[in-house]
Amino acid sequence: MGIYLNPGNRMFQRELDDIFYVDKTALVSFMNARFGLPHAFVAVSRPRRFGKSYDADMLCAYYSRGCDSRAQFEGLDVASDPSFERHLNAHDVIRVDAQRLIGRGGGIANLVETFNRVVLSEVRAAWPDVVHDDATVLVEALDYVFEAKGSGFVFVIDEWDCPMREAAEDEALQRRWLDFLRDLFKGAPYVEAAYMTGILPIKKYGRHTALNLFDEYTFVRPETLSGLVGFGEGEVRRLCERFGMDFSQMERWYDGYRIGRGRAHVYNPNSVARAIRERAYGTYWTDTETYEALRFYIDMDFDGVQQDLVAMLDGQRVPVNVGHFENDMRTIRSKNDMYTLLVHLGYLGYDEVEREVFIPNEEIRREFAVSVETGARPELARLVRDSRELQRRTLEGDEEYVADAVRRAHDSAAGPHYYNDEQALRAAVKLAYIWSVDDYLRVDELPGGRGYADLVFLPKPGSKLPPMVVELKRDGGPDAALGQIRRRNYPAALAGLGGECVLVGISYREGTDEHTCTIERIEL
Repeated sequence: MGIYLNPGNRMFQRELDDIFYVDKTALVSFMNARFGLPHAFVAVSRPRRFGKSYDADMLCAYYSRGCDSRAQFEGLDVASDPSFERHLNAHDVIRVDAQRLIGRGGGIANLVETFNRVVLSEVRAAWPDVVHDDATVLVEALDYVFEAKGSGFVFVIDEWDCPMREAAEDEALQRRWLDFLRDLFKGAPYVEAAYMTGILPIKKYGRHTALNLFDEYTFVRPETLSGLVGFGEGEVRRLCERFGMDFSQMERWYDGYRIGRGRAHVYNPNSVARAIRERAYGTYWTDTETYEALRFYIDMDFDGVQQDLVAMLDGQRVPVNVGHFENDMRTIRSKNDMYTLLVHLGYLGYDEVEREVFIPNEEIRREFAVSVETGARPELARLVRDSRELQRRTLEGDEEYVADAVRRAHDSAAGPHYYNDEQALRAAVKLAYIWSVDDYLRVDELPGGRGYADLVFLPKPGSKLPPMVVELKRDGGPDAALGQIRRRNYPAALAGLGGECVLVGISYREGTDEHTCTIERIEL
């Protein structure tokens, strides 16, 4: 076994030994069904820490000659596949992690030369009678070996897109890398199967791609591989039961991605495993990369981005056209391109059916909050900071502060033609309390007692804050708003929560700039 040629099964064994291992060997069956066929070229792109390298290690363990992996796969899904015996440890595998090659060959500028050199060296050592010392071109050496031994190779290339991410401005380097891969694969008789992983889809040039022989499965269009992306809902439920974790909290923090037309629930494996290991929920995935990466993109000066960010921070969805993205981190010409890139990076979820993007979960929402507060959009940053303060002042009963905060939000959110509309006041209040999503689930028009409360804030699991019932009145006065809450007994819907409830009446008097507020606490 070598480093690049037939690397064996040691890395896969480490993954099997992990107490959080989840069986994804259906991918092996997927590749076996394509083996040796024209469509045996598969490129899979996912965000960081979504299991790309695990899959690559698994394929190497299964296909590589020179090791015995039978015991590793027994009892896993692929063992019952009719093709299991035929391909188990029966092929020569070339496995390359492009990211690691950068550090071994003098930097990213030498990636092509390093790839050619290190793989050629091991191929020469394995077949010295076929590949002589003066051979310098890997593609030619592989042709000679194929002719001599009558069988080809399985290629597994991890992080193939690192030049597009780490040399985003160097288009010449990217073209050279893609041309090298095209020469390595296109029309090559020695390729029995090829599997590439990355974060970005394959780079487009004009109307064509440099590697159009690959079938692509992306975070935007995962197609038949939807069930193999990250951890599924059932898998996370079983892990929570096994380790005594609260599934509802796991769902709140790490669910939210909806993959493919089936809208499968997908969780980030790294974050789920860390939460279980640490016995606490937190921003584990986003902690692996500085928030400046997200901030750079959301600070781009495209029309409508600020309004979209407010909507998404409020839990809403935003329409997007993913069709024009050029699959790099440099050619961002519109907010559609920006949102599509953020989907591929894992910062936004994407609904393929409705063609909408959204902030998927609590972990990512907090990353957006940090990026917005330190970014180049001062109005949005102030909104986030003011909203946090507003929640605190509301719970303290500071009526004057709440009234003034709602007035500022009203001025910001409503145009002059719609300022006096009751829906404009509702939108202003929702905007002012946008950061209540940290601790509360907001419900519009919650049925309770004898009517519907305008806005109700229900504490999220684990929150010790009291629920809040907010009633809005135009020209009626804040006392009238509280009177309606009592008269129609809106808090009746919350009786099962017990403890205190905060009642908030907010009024705006048409024709003036006067906003008033009354706050009261009651026992449920």
